[in-house]
Amino acid sequence: MIHMFDMSAGLQITGWPAHDSAISSILFGPDETSIFSLGSDGKILEWSLQNQGRILWSRNCSRFRDPETSKQCRHEMALDANGRKLLVTSSSVRAPIYQVRGNTNGLKTLPHSAAITTVDWHPTLPVFLTGSADNSVRVTSIL
Repeated sequence: MIHMFDMSAGLQITGWPAHDSAISSILFGPDETSIFSLGSDGKILEWSLQNQGRILWSRNCSRFRDPETSKQCRHEMALDANGRKLLVTSSSVRAPIYQVRGNTNGLKTLPHSAAITTVDWHPTLPVFLTGSADNSVRVTSIL
């Protein structure tokens, strides 16, 4: 479930069923009219905040997950400054980069020698970070 609360009143405003499994990561869309959720099943869903429970965009990234390691680590995702590219952690040595509301698949990060455990984008530049279980961090520009 995704639940939204009014913290000043301490009350739940709304909520809706989101995934058939635990939610690993959640974040607001760039214009704050949507929410992205990443389930432990590997599904990424973008939800409308104006029409709660309505899916705007979805992708399945389960091929980048190993069921054994997924139980032991929390998967994360990060949006670029424009909200057009979504970077997701991976049980693989490369992490997928998805074109939000686009059909482009196949973009991946440069390889590490172990699973990608954390990801983030620079707040204004087309630069992202990947951290790996091999104890390395890569800073990559996509110019």
